[in-house]
Amino acid sequence: MPQSQAQTTSNAAAVTMTFAVSSSMTVAATPASIVFTPTDSKNATASASIAIVTSWNLAVGGGNVFTVAYFASIPAALTNGTLNIPASDVFASVNGGAAAACTLANVNVAAGNPGAICPQIFGGIGVTAQGTHSDSLLLSLTSPTAFAVANYAGTITISAQAT
Repeated sequence: MPQSQAQTTSNAAAVTMTFAVSSSMTVAATPASIVFTPTDSKNATASASIAIVTSWNLAVGGGNVFTVAYFASIPAALTNGTLNIPASDVFASVNGGAAAACTLANVNVAAGNPGAICPQIFGGIGVTAQGTHSDSLLLSLTSPTAFAVANYAGTITISAQAT
């Protein structure tokens, strides 16, 4: 007769698992740079529209998402260090709409510089908890006087906020 083998069982080990996902928002903008080309002494057009994608993953739906573009300086949206092109000479067309000057004081994003904010890019009211929205921003320059001869540079900041 074969000898019987005893079974041995170990203790049961428990492993606690956690997984935390924080709310997030991202804004992507392409291209990374644009060039303005003069159409005459007082006007210029951008080399391309800026494609903007706003994405969010929020704790709950039903809130609002706002995307805006703004300049750090009202008197110098573009500058060569001495000569300036003010934010009021920069016009923005959102998704092919009418162009308007970047002179707004408040469009729901606290990071914006009052007086140098372009027209609102996206205003999602009552959005779902997760989402993505794509927009197009075309910039142009228009001045009441001729632009002084210079090489100007500047940065436009695009950001989003959920409320």
